Amino acid sequence: MTEGAANGPKGTMWDALAVYFRPRVALMFVFGFSAGLPYNMTSSTLQAWLTESKVSVEEVGLFGLVALAYGWKFLWAPAIDGIPIPVLSRWLGHRRSWLLLIQICLTFAIAGLAFVDPSESKIAVAAVAALVAFFSASQDVVIDAYRIEALKESELTAGFANYNAAYRTAMMLSFTGAVAFVSALEYSGLPRQDAWSIGYLTIAAFMSVGIVGTLLAPESWEGQKARFERSFKARFRSAVIEPFTDFLRKDVWWAILLLVILFKLGDAFTSELRTYFFLTHGFEKATYGIIQWPFAVFTVIIGGYIGGIIANRYGIMRALWIGGILQMATNLIFIWPALALPGIVEAIGVADAEGARKITFEAINAGGIQGSIAFAALAGSVGVENLATGIGGAAFVAYLSMLCGNRSYTATQYALLSSLANQARVTLSAPAGYTVAAFGWVWYYVIATVLAIPGLVLLWWLMRREARRVPGDTNPRTSNELASQLLD
Repeated sequence: MTEGAANGPKGTMWDALAVYFRPRVALMFVFGFSAGLPYNMTSSTLQAWLTESKVSVEEVGLFGLVALAYGWKFLWAPAIDGIPIPVLSRWLGHRRSWLLLIQICLTFAIAGLAFVDPSESKIAVAAVAALVAFFSASQDVVIDAYRIEALKESELTAGFANYNAAYRTAMMLSFTGAVAFVSALEYSGLPRQDAWSIGYLTIAAFMSVGIVGTLLAPESWEGQKARFERSFKARFRSAVIEPFTDFLRKDVWWAILLLVILFKLGDAFTSELRTYFFLTHGFEKATYGIIQWPFAVFTVIIGGYIGGIIANRYGIMRALWIGGILQMATNLIFIWPALALPGIVEAIGVADAEGARKITFEAINAGGIQGSIAFAALAGSVGVENLATGIGGAAFVAYLSMLCGNRSYTATQYALLSSLANQARVTLSAPAGYTVAAFGWVWYYVIATVLAIPGLVLLWWLMRREARRVPGDTNPRTSNELASQLLD
């Protein structure tokens, strides 16, 4: 850590922007695409498929539990961190060998969704989706470790911004692209389930992008092999015991872990039913997917770069504050479509093949002011919420990355932190559907807003505590200084 990294703005605006184009930072685009592609297979795309299959809101919420692997990946991260793969590790290096193997398994798991049907067996769908989540979470473990090890500390936030841009692009492809493609296949006369099967096989094929990126990424076994020549006992201790004991020796470790869990609590509560919300409020799936994608993808990418620039120039804590407050406030914006859309659907909705009224492009174009309101309610709410998510997400991931100061335990420690961050999203998905059923959509979003408050209170406490440790220093902390002073 340098003195210049400690306080206030640093460097020129060009310096802040040029870092995004360094080769190792630019490589994060490819890995971000590979990580983002499977995410919606257990989230928005799965929700759309289940909604069309007439699955209830309570059951859709419960399906969020298939993503439990994201919340528990730290359990097998030590194996990924400490066990080399015979032959492959010597050829590709430790991280890339694991990444290639996982990506191949993930490709087959995504393809497996093409051969199950929620109208015939929800359990079979849940089992395959859980496999997708397991391999996707495992891929995240390796990519996160590679990103932290390959990038300099000054490049971490920019690296995540690039990663996030590609991640969101891949999410767009695996949701908006998938539902539009499935809708087109249905329109051509293909049965709905066959259309979904072809859609999943197509998404699986796009995993080849990540596989090619893994083969092209730089990594050398020569600098790693000494680590794996130790005894099994020493390697077990290094891979399983030491990453946790190292972290638990840090000051206020309990508060840091609690902040990791609470920071995105409110945002996580609402995200798991977003697609179900708009589809059951009248939007036809292709119309919803096509309208929301530019406002969801570009705003979260822009937000990520904004968050990165704020963190680089003004400190991680200020970026966390801005992101946290925005994430909390923007939950309330969904009350607008919750109140407005039911009446608009009745007024301008077009009957589908099953007689249900839907908001389509035709309905929006012919609906006059009500069509414009329907468009704005979707695009505006999604755009504003994703801008806040991008700002908060960039700052939050930079914060997590800086907490993993000992690079001998990168994969395990980052997996622990990111797993805890995902606990809110996974565990809150189950009661989310029941909350909607009990209280309705308006109170659902009010409750989500209240859930964001504890994280902000804890963040304030950590900032006050740090201010007391450094009397007279009111400048916001950068990620480097925060990690060294709070954790050492």
